[in-house]
Amino acid sequence: MKYFNDISDLDKAKLHYRNLAKQLHPDMGGTSGDFQEMQAEYKEFLLNMQQKSKVVTPSPNSTSEEKELINELRKLAKALIKNQVPQNYLRQKMQTMDSPLKSGLLKGIVSFLDGL
Repeated sequence: MKYFNDISDLDKAKLHYRNLAKQLHPDMGGTSGDFQEMQAEYKEFLLNMQQKSKVVTPSPNSTSEEKELINELRKLAKALIKNQVPQNYLRQKMQTMDSPLKSGLLKGIVSFLDGL
């Protein structure tokens, strides 16, 4: 990451984004390429933060059965992603989408899953 490399807090990222937007926006003397690159990196940062916040971990009070279930679900999710199951489903859905926005979002999710 070029713009959000040393940031690990969402509030700091938002503030940093606003400052960068003021500097890099074409209307403020920046280039559209730099501004778009920064925006793409910010979106990637937000997705990474969201993914980290949704990680399911057993609580200290979880029973051994709950811990075992969570571990099995993790293994299943990894296997499904590795075997392209959700990606293939989303690719099929993209073909039936009438909205370029929705199709683009699904394409982004597929790319993300492919990178795992």
